[in-house]
Amino acid sequence: MPQLLNLSPQDVVVRVRAVHARERRRLDGLTEEQVRAASALPGWSRGHVLAARLVFLRAAVRQLDHVLGGRRIDFYDGGKPGRDRQIEAHADRPGSELLRDVEDWSRALDAGWARVGAADWERRVSYREGGPLRVLALASWREAELHLVDFDLGVRPSCWSLEFCLHLFDFLSPRVPDGTRLDLATPQGGTWQLGRGEPLRITGAVSDLAAWLAGRAAEGPVVPETGTLPALRRLRDAQRAGQGG
Repeated sequence: MPQLLNLSPQDVVVRVRAVHARERRRLDGLTEEQVRAASALPGWSRGHVLAARLVFLRAAVRQLDHVLGGRRIDFYDGGKPGRDRQIEAHADRPGSELLRDVEDWSRALDAGWARVGAADWERRVSYREGGPLRVLALASWREAELHLVDFDLGVRPSCWSLEFCLHLFDFLSPRVPDGTRLDLATPQGGTWQLGRGEPLRITGAVSDLAAWLAGRAAEGPVVPETGTLPALRRLRDAQRAGQGG
C-alpha cells in the first residue's frame, strides 16, 4: 500500500521541533499537584506520561548518537519490559525534576538532528521493527503529538494537523483486522483505504478517525456503516506477524 503522507526527513524534523516547543510551553509551570493528577490514559498520572516522554527522549538521543557513530544498540535496554520498568521508576519522582528532565532531553534531541547529514538518513536504527533514520524522526513526532494529548492539558486530537493524521493512518494501518479493508471517510468527502479484504466504511472527522486508530478517545462520532466498530489488532503483534515472526 502506498504511503498516504510523504515528507522529507528534514520536514519531519521541523515538525518534531515545533511539537517539542508546544509541549514545553504547555508543561511550563505545572505544580506537583497537577503532575500527580490523572492523565487521559487509564491508570496513568501525568507523572507517568512525563516519565514515558523522558524514557523515550533519552533513548532517542542515545540511539542518534550511536547511529551517527556507526554503532548498533537496542533502543530500550531490556526492550519493552525494560521501558516499562523505567517508566515506573521515574513516574513518582518530584514533578519539578521530571519537568526539567523532559525539557532538557527534548532540547538535546532537537539539537541532535543538526548533526545528521544528507547521507546519514539511510543509516539503520533499532526502533521497533527497524528501518532508516527517518523512522526515528517520525517516532519522535508521533510520541510527542500523542502524549501532548495524553497529558490532558487542553490539547485534543482536533489540534492535530491533517498531515499528522495521515501519518497515523500510515503507521497504524497494521492494526486493521485481517481480511478487512477500512474505508475511512469524512463528512467533507475525504477518503482513505487501509488494509485489504472486505470493505467496511467508517465515517468521522479525520482527527477522530486517527484518534480511534491510535487508541485515544475521539471527540466526535466514529461511525461504521454497518454493525459495530471492529476490534483493532495490537500494533506490535501485527508488526511482528508482518515480519514473519
